[in-house]
Amino acid sequence: MQGVPVDRRFADAITKAWDDLKTRDFPSLAESSGGRLVGKELWIRHLNREAVLNLDSGELRWADGSEMEGDFKVVLLHYLQKADGRIDSQWISYRELEGGALYYSVFQGRAIIPLIKSFGERPEVLLKSAEKLGGKVAKRGDASVDFPFFPFLLVNVTIWKGDDEVPSSANILFDGATRRILPAEDVAHLAADLIHAILASVQ
Repeated sequence: MQGVPVDRRFADAITKAWDDLKTRDFPSLAESSGGRLVGKELWIRHLNREAVLNLDSGELRWADGSEMEGDFKVVLLHYLQKADGRIDSQWISYRELEGGALYYSVFQGRAIIPLIKSFGERPEVLLKSAEKLGGKVAKRGDASVDFPFFPFLLVNVTIWKGDDEVPSSANILFDGATRRILPAEDVAHLAADLIHAILASVQ
């Protein structure tokens, strides 16, 4: 797979996923993932930007030409492998994912704790990210947004503001289709990437 920076943490997973994807029917791949074919490229929406997969070389980049992080490449390629063109419209917790209990402390450290630190005392700021990232404000907690991480992979972020007796808290839920698409380890990366995008959008 050309165009991929050497990063041994992700290189094997990227190569394995691309070896599978390059044998697929590309129009069907675009339909099942919610992407669009542009010549020899597959364009996939991610929040407020688009990722581009070169179907000849396997190179991944952002539409603006900027470099893509290795962990995101793995998550995106695994999404392309397993997305089936459906969402379940039913929210599940991280622990309901296969392996979710095992990786929960990682997920909590990468996503839940940063959420609380950033928005626990100012949940209304989270709502500013909805319009910027293509999200939809939901009626949960003190502030809640449903984000289209990928076309068929939805994520909800909710904040509850604390008081003198109860500390602030946060939760991240995933559409049930996530169980069919990504393993818990990938979803931990996904959640961290989402929180990073949210923080960048409101600064």
